[in-house]
Amino acid sequence: MKRNYWIKIIISFMLLGLLSGCWDSRDINYRSTPILMGVTKDEDLYQVYLVIPVSVVSEQRNLAKVDGKGATIVDAIEQLKKKIETTIDLEHIGFIVLDEALGEEGIGKIINTFMRMRDMPATPTVAFTKEDMDTYIDQMINTFQKVGVPIFGFLEKQTGWEIYNPEVSLWQVYRGIHSYTSDIAIPIISSNENLELDYFGASVLKNGKNIETLDSLEVLLMNLLNNEENVIKTFITIDETTDVELVERDVEYDYKHHGDEIDLTIQLEFVMIVAEAEDHLDDEDIQKKFEEKVKKDTLQLVKKLQDRHADVLGISNRIRKNYTHKELKNFLDEIYPHINVDVEVNAVIENNGKIRNLNNDDFEDWDKQEQD
Repeated sequence: MKRNYWIKIIISFMLLGLLSGCWDSRDINYRSTPILMGVTKDEDLYQVYLVIPVSVVSEQRNLAKVDGKGATIVDAIEQLKKKIETTIDLEHIGFIVLDEALGEEGIGKIINTFMRMRDMPATPTVAFTKEDMDTYIDQMINTFQKVGVPIFGFLEKQTGWEIYNPEVSLWQVYRGIHSYTSDIAIPIISSNENLELDYFGASVLKNGKNIETLDSLEVLLMNLLNNEENVIKTFITIDETTDVELVERDVEYDYKHHGDEIDLTIQLEFVMIVAEAEDHLDDEDIQKKFEEKVKKDTLQLVKKLQDRHADVLGISNRIRKNYTHKELKNFLDEIYPHINVDVEVNAVIENNGKIRNLNNDDFEDWDKQEQD
């Protein structure tokens, strides 16, 4: 009985230790949570920038920039940490900006390092910048301080150039670099004195290196073919006088094997609204022009990517199950470039907006009613 009594006392003291709170916690006032990371190279050293929110007064927030250099990414971050008094938590980083020059030499090692780091999230959006990293970050901070534009404003859903943006996260870049049958496209941006970002299309990465650049319209087509939802409710310019708005879209891929040959038919179906057009064009004319343009541009994009042995359209992923692991290793170089691709486009015009049909027999009566 006495022995059980002392056992209970010892267990009680042990439980009290567990109730003492987070012994290794650190006050939030002594922690810094960067929201943006920039990576470039200064000769042979990596240079890493962090943009950190700083409370100036209770109702105002500012942004601070801190950087460090090192022989490796981790070394540069450790050198950076020595410059500030607070503990840096990388878990809240939402945006990683890489110098476009790094894409020319390859970013595979950088992406692998980020994925290995325990405190680095796998979800930040990744982009290349065309300008000097120091200039880019200073301009971003200045814009925020002058007009209060959120630093990620242009990455929000339903913003102006989101439909032309192949928004990709860190883990998607990692997957694209190491995949046998797919590559990845990363947006190219720069700062803007009046707004926040300028957008210049996307870099196509193969094995971690930039091998091709897509313009904004090619990125829009890529999003269409990948069934991205953000391309709906957007406008497409057919020519100098005609624009349509996409209301619905459906994409089907039909593969047929003939021995070693593969025939692919991409079937695109659209429902659209005429937003702007010349009066002499009827619905059939606009529909035909739209179908011809989309077919021509899609075939050109596919041919451009096949010539570079790069697949950012998901063509190869859809048939990889038909090949062995050994065959997949050389799929993009030996099989993908020789796939015979055709495109079928069917468009339906839902309406012409609020404009009355001038050929309508009721138009004259309607006009008189309006005058009365």
